[in-house]
Amino acid sequence: MAPTIRIDNDVYAWLQKKARAFEDTPNSVLRRVAGLDSQRQTAGTASPAPVAGVQELAPRVSRGRSGLTGQQLNEEWKVGAQHALYHADGTWYENLKRFPGALFDRHGYVLFENAESFKKNPFLNIGEKTNVQRGISQIPGYVVKRAIAHREG
Repeated sequence: MAPTIRIDNDVYAWLQKKARAFEDTPNSVLRRVAGLDSQRQTAGTASPAPVAGVQELAPRVSRGRSGLTGQQLNEEWKVGAQHALYHADGTWYENLKRFPGALFDRHGYVLFENAESFKKNPFLNIGEKTNVQRGISQIPGYVVKRAIAHREG
């Protein structure tokens, strides 16, 4: 399991400014800013040795539809959520405020019937934002719908 770090509001706001919408997690932003992904790309064909406690991440390529929102998927998949949020990898969200609420990724969703089921879910790290370390697909009750194809232009 990767270590948990705590950051203050100023650092979090800085991370948000550096993030690519629908693509980044806090970890991927830090890897990019630290030059860790560029080192992997220029290292040749040899794979770097895994670092204990650091999740392996390939350089990210946008795989979701441009401008996709949780509300669009909520309507398209007829989920019936009052608040619907989307992140391509299912790892980083704003906090749900209305229920039933749903968190979507590019393959499916998790529906939370009420605030208590959301706040007490052990797979969620809820603070100023909601972080899901391994993605929402690991949460019991995750509904697989389909892969979302990338739309060009």
